[in-house]
Amino acid sequence: MKRVFLIFVIVVIGFSSCKKKKPEGPVTPAAEQVVEVHLVPTLDGQVYALNEVIESSLGYRYFFTDIKLLGTDMVNGPSTLASAFLYNYQVTGTILATAVGNKSSFTNLSMNLGVADPLNHADPSLPANASPLNISNAGDMHWGWNPGYIFVKLEGKVDTIPDGIDNFDHNFVFHLGMDPVFRTTNFTDLNWTVVSDTKSKTNLLLQMRTLFDQPGNEIDLRVNYTSHSATSQMPLTNLVMDQFKTAIVKE
Repeated sequence: MKRVFLIFVIVVIGFSSCKKKKPEGPVTPAAEQVVEVHLVPTLDGQVYALNEVIESSLGYRYFFTDIKLLGTDMVNGPSTLASAFLYNYQVTGTILATAVGNKSSFTNLSMNLGVADPLNHADPSLPANASPLNISNAGDMHWGWNPGYIFVKLEGKVDTIPDGIDNFDHNFVFHLGMDPVFRTTNFTDLNWTVVSDTKSKTNLLLQMRTLFDQPGNEIDLRVNYTSHSATSQMPLTNLVMDQFKTAIVKE
């Protein structure tokens, strides 16, 4: 009887041991979190669409046909959201930068509007193929004739005759670049919105009226309508760049 009982105990212990050693199934990794920063052009509190006419306080009408920005070092302290980013409102909409990360790492952000020297004057074919700074991606945001990147590109049309008849007969063109135009801007306590289980986004606003129609600093596009950042154009170039920086605010 003792022998039977002993065998029973051994079998039970062995069965119990086998259950404990049963391998667990594979652990499903947590989905990667993605953060998106958007730059939303706005006019009087509404989203601005290209070719939408703006009434200037100086008595004429104008509209934008192109808005582009090439920037670098979008960071929050040691956390980098994007080492470089290319904004093209006409082609990719409001997306400024996208990265794998958590919104808690980017409660604040600083970013460069432009590319700092010496990278600004380096060979644009050398950055990684996926980098916005590679010439294949930067495209017309790099000057071939004068080595360096265009930081901000603003183009559009102006009706120079305030007669009540739409006749947008004049182009305005601002290609802002060169080392003196480099700017840095900062945002604190950003408002992040949870879009899905894996994505969060925050909006920065580009206030279009502030670009040219800022009270006290109006730019009369009938007279000051172009700059390619030549030395003689630097006063106007710096003014437009300063107002571009001022026009970007958090939502």
